[in-house]
Amino acid sequence: MKRGLIITVVLLACALFPLKAQNCLPQGASRTFKPGEEISFSLMFKWGAVNTEVGQAKIKVDSIAYRGAPAYHSVLQVKSAPFFDAFFKMREYFQGWMAPEDLRPLKFIRDTHEGKYAATNLYYYDWNKMVIHADVSSTSMGSKTLDIPLKQCVYDIGSILYYARSMDTGKLRVGQSYPLTFAIDDEAFDVHLTYKGKEVVKARKLGKVRCMVFSCSVVQGALFSGEEEFLFWISDDGNRLPVGFICPLKIGSVRGWLKSDYKNLKYEFSSLQK
Repeated sequence: MKRGLIITVVLLACALFPLKAQNCLPQGASRTFKPGEEISFSLMFKWGAVNTEVGQAKIKVDSIAYRGAPAYHSVLQVKSAPFFDAFFKMREYFQGWMAPEDLRPLKFIRDTHEGKYAATNLYYYDWNKMVIHADVSSTSMGSKTLDIPLKQCVYDIGSILYYARSMDTGKLRVGQSYPLTFAIDDEAFDVHLTYKGKEVVKARKLGKVRCMVFSCSVVQGALFSGEEEFLFWISDDGNRLPVGFICPLKIGSVRGWLKSDYKNLKYEFSSLQK
């Protein structure tokens, strides 16, 4: 699974939720975010006694015009910490355009550089023909242009987080699983998401946060054994903020924690226990 996906999958393979149409996450009537919101994460690697920060991620969303119509525009940037640049320099840049009425993706751009590996994706979503028109390239597969079949609830890194945060949590049931389809590069991956219930989690340098807990199956590959699951926490308040995640690897785990420099939240961060 070399396609630059530790952070891609981690951040939001956690990247929460797209599904078969009849099993899509139930959506609320209003948005849990507003244009101008900015949040950031510390990215950690833990292996035994080793627990060190290896990078950071920043996510923001704004309003924009797309082909003459209103849209949301999200930007996710991931970079390795300066110390680790000498060993494994990582730069990830994702953009997503979403329809405001239902958050379906309209366009997606990926630009990844991880060590000697590089990849780009350009997606245009054709909801009339139900295909993604994709131009993709990477150092491992070269360049190709193709159409990826489009199910009703297929999402990408540019849109998936905001779609997930808009779920109607009153309709979730503990232990219930949802099939997911997540598009990246020239493929769509099917995994499963399970709602685990609620708990208070201690987020690094932020404090205790009342959260909803989810797990997500991991695709077996070079980094993952396929036996473990992602765990991730979403704030149990109006914002539905991604608070943290743990992604098990074959050696150690990658963890991410929400930082305290969030800006322009739509609601009070009431689940944070001060």
